[in-house]
Amino acid sequence: MEERSYDLCTDRCEIWNPLTMALASPRRVLIVHSESNVGDSFALLLAMRGFEAVQIGDAAAASQFIRNWRPQVLFVDTLIGDAHDHAPARTLREALTVDRTEGEVELLIALAADAKQDPRDALHAAGYDGFCRTPCPVWWMFDVLKCFYVH
Repeated sequence: MEERSYDLCTDRCEIWNPLTMALASPRRVLIVHSESNVGDSFALLLAMRGFEAVQIGDAAAASQFIRNWRPQVLFVDTLIGDAHDHAPARTLREALTVDRTEGEVELLIALAADAKQDPRDALHAAGYDGFCRTPCPVWWMFDVLKCFYVH
């Protein structure tokens, strides 16, 4: 898995803002997913790879949680929220900027449905830094994290 070469610009996974963060630890990842069993599985698998990973199934709770926990990477299911208008992404992005210290960066990745339901331009306009189309293999998420957390 460490040697996988993955292009982070395909029709299934794309990163527009290739941010990086030189950080030894903690490497905090928040998964905001509409299905808790899926989000919990992602969090567990990422924790097995050395990340501090937490799953929350509600955007409002996630927004409160991130103000204290300060994750660097958020994977957000686009099915979170009532109107499918990507309002949770904007709310989470805003919460991330509260009390931000100099040099701190965050990566907000959409766990998005097909291109018809979640077009690339709509995701970009909503404030995401990229997307992984669902169903999303955990190794895509791991590759995004590997690129974000530089050694």
